[in-house]
Order: sequence, then structure tokens, then C-alpha cells
Amino acid sequence: MDSNSKKDTFPLIQISTKMLQIIRLWNESSGQRMSTFGALLIAVFPIMWLIPSWLFIVSSQDNIKRLMKAINEQIVFCIVFLKFSFYAIHFRRWEQLFYDLQRSFSTVVNNPSLEIQTILGHVTKSTHKLTKYYCSIVSFNGAAYGLFPMLFIVVKYAVTGSYDVPLSTPIEGNYFIPGLRTNFWVWLPVNITLSAMLELHGFALFFVETFTWNLVYATSCMFRILQILANELSHQCRNEKEWNGKLKTFIALHDSVLRSAETLEEILSLQMLLLYISTILALCLGMVVLSLAVNEVYVLLTTMAVFGYCIFQTFSFSYLGTELIEQSEAVADAIFHSKWYTQKLNRQKDMCFLMMRANKPVKLTAAKLFVVTRDSFTQVIKQAYTIFTLMSQFLDNPVN
Repeated sequence: MDSNSKKDTFPLIQISTKMLQIIRLWNESSGQRMSTFGALLIAVFPIMWLIPSWLFIVSSQDNIKRLMKAINEQIVFCIVFLKFSFYAIHFRRWEQLFYDLQRSFSTVVNNPSLEIQTILGHVTKSTHKLTKYYCSIVSFNGAAYGLFPMLFIVVKYAVTGSYDVPLSTPIEGNYFIPGLRTNFWVWLPVNITLSAMLELHGFALFFVETFTWNLVYATSCMFRILQILANELSHQCRNEKEWNGKLKTFIALHDSVLRSAETLEEILSLQMLLLYISTILALCLGMVVLSLAVNEVYVLLTTMAVFGYCIFQTFSFSYLGTELIEQSEAVADAIFHSKWYTQKLNRQKDMCFLMMRANKPVKLTAAKLFVVTRDSFTQVIKQAYTIFTLMSQFLDNPVN
């Protein structure tokens, strides 16, 4: 019995949940609290990255490039911490959403339709591809801030016996450790620790983000499956019992997916607003840094890493938000364009009822202020460039 139940359970984003289990941000069974290690991993984040950076910013700094770089890093690290915090706060709801979606997919895992099986296979493949390629991006960003500059200084010291002061740390921050930026042998163990923690937090962020994206995408794919099931309902069935069974299955599945989409919108609503605001600020400040530090390779490298991260984050949710809207609306279209008018009168009434239910709007919003779509992404880029042009005038560096 257990083997049959496992066989009939769809392995929804299995790779994401397994990776979250490794760092104790997910449980093997539902209904449990987040582990102490996972909560501690989130709790130490502001101590290691936010507070030191904030202290660096509020202290008097003569180098405007380092100051702007620190502010840019603070914005990105703040939104990262907020992502961790929202994940921890809504941990139980994420669990409920995941298992609800998994049950929805499990109801169609043995469906003989080739189209449905193709969608199920695509959900699994897309999860693996996203995990594979995004992992390399996160690893590079973490190495650009921690490992690469550290290795450069170590190699230079080994070859020449000298090093430049002040020594770099993964972020612009004051850690109040004597000799940290002047003594190589104090700096090296501290920087190794900071770089290791940066990579650990980077992978934790990577696991949480891929988990979130995959759930949003899986929800939109479930709406695609509903479109196929809606078309099957329009076919003539001699057996009234069989048709009623398919109708009940469709209604139950549609209700479950609508609840999942509503839960997604509630969980991500405030996070989307903060993500869009932080992306605008990070992009315009990053452009200021790039315009001031055109000859500093390391500053350019780290700033471009921030650029890429912010743009990819905002575009991903904008794309998924548009996909969710289009696929949910297509369910009503599939019912409308099917041959429902050839059915019996009682079936026609049922199909019309289904179409009215499918017209319920499904979308991601930013705190109910605007809908997250590809158009909102273009607005982010426009707003960031507008603010940058204003800032460049104050810095006596006008943009032509």
C-alpha cells in the first residue's frame, strides 16, 4: 500500500525540497516547526552582513565610490534578509501550499493524456534546469565578493611578499577587529570565515528562491492541465456517470489550484513590493558607482554582480506573474471555445458554471498596488534610469 501511494505521488520540485532539507530549511514531513539550525542561519545574517555595512555607511567616509558601493550592497542584503524572514514567517503556509500542489499534480499523474504527461515531464525538467544554471550564477556572485579577491591578495602576498592596505572584505563593513584591514595574518582567517558564510547564505538564498519560483511556475502549469481537462469535458460521453465523475474531478482540482494561487499572492504580495523598490534603488545607485569607478576592475565586477542579481530577480517574478495570469485566463477560454453547445442541456449549464468560476482573476500583486507582469519590469528599468539621471546631476557627473 505504501509503495503504491509513493508511486502515485508526483515528485513536485523534489530537488528544491531536498536541498532545503540539507540546510534544515525544510522538513521531511509536514506540520513541524523550522529547525533550530535553519532559524539560526537566518538570525546570524544581519549580524554578519547588515550591521557591519550599516556601521560603515554611518561612519564618515572620504571615498564616495566605496560609500555608494556599501549603500548598494546594503540594499541588496536587506532584501535578501527580508526574503529569509518572509520564508521563516510563512514557513507553515509554504508547506501547506507545497503539499496542496503536490496532491493536485498527483491526481493527474496517471492520466493517459499525452499532453498532460508532457506538462508533468516539463515541470520536472524545468526544475532541474533552473537549479543547475542558477546555482552557477549564485556561486559566481558569492565568489566575486569573497573568494576571488581573497585569492588575488593571497597569491600576490605569496609572490611579492606585500599586500595593499586596506585589505578587502566580502562587503564594505566595519567588524571592529583590530588589524583586520592592515594585518594579513589577522585578515586571512577572518576573511576565510566570512567568505564561507557568504557562500552558505548564498546557497540558502538560492534554495529558497528556486523553491519559490518553481512553486509559482508549477501553479501556472496546473492551469495548463486544467485547460486540457476542460477540453475533455466537452467531448460526447455516453456514460452519464463517467461525465459526472470527470466534472467533479475538474471542479475539485480547479478549486485546489485557485486556493494555491491565492495563497501565493498573499505570501508574496509585500515581498514583491519591496523587491521592486529595492531593485530600482540598487540599479540607479549601481549606475552611479559604474560611472565613478570606470577604472576599478573589482568595483565594476561586484557592481555588475549586483546588477545581474537584481535584474534577474525582478524579471523572473515579472515573467512568472504574466505566465500565471495568461494560463489561468486560458482555462475559461478553453471552456468557451470547446463544443459545450453540443452537450445536453444540463451539461451546458454545468459548463457555463465552470466558465464563470474560471473567470476569477488570478495574479501576483505588489501589496495590491500593481500587478506583477512583464510591463512592470520595464517600468522598473525606466524608473531606475530616471533616478540615476537626477543623482548624476547632484554628483556633477551628468549623463549625455
